[in-house]
Amino acid sequence: MKLFRSSAGTIAAMLLATVFAVTMFLSMVCGASVYRNVADRAEQASKERIGISYMITKIRSFDEGGMVHTGEFGDSDAVFLVQEFDGVRFHTILYVYDGWLRELFCEEDNELPPSGGEMISEAGGLSARMTENGFLSLGYTGTDGDVRTAMVQLRTSEKER
Repeated sequence: MKLFRSSAGTIAAMLLATVFAVTMFLSMVCGASVYRNVADRAEQASKERIGISYMITKIRSFDEGGMVHTGEFGDSDAVFLVQEFDGVRFHTILYVYDGWLRELFCEEDNELPPSGGEMISEAGGLSARMTENGFLSLGYTGTDGDVRTAMVQLRTSEKER
């Protein structure tokens, strides 16, 4: 009878340890899945913010009289940032082409094709226009279809442009 009680106790302890181990394993698997989902969402949100943030930073770095304007490049809206080196004017063009926000640096009268730009971030579209009160209105469509908007107040007035 003593042998039976000690075996039953050992079996109960092993069963309890097994249940505990299985529960811990399932908790770790579920936790890893939740972590993966949160990390994926954070990465996607970061990718979507990169495009509009990149454009705003670039625009602010070129904000001098007449150096920022909008227009069309390829088949979409674009932001043109102008620089002058040794009397020669160059454009840095920000635009969306083939599903990517792109940046193209070229001489003013020698524009390259839209496919030649450096890919910055995946994007669905871009709308850019100057407002009457000197703001640059941007609408950046991410790959998720959401449109992120920004109004960039240029330090230079419309008269200076």
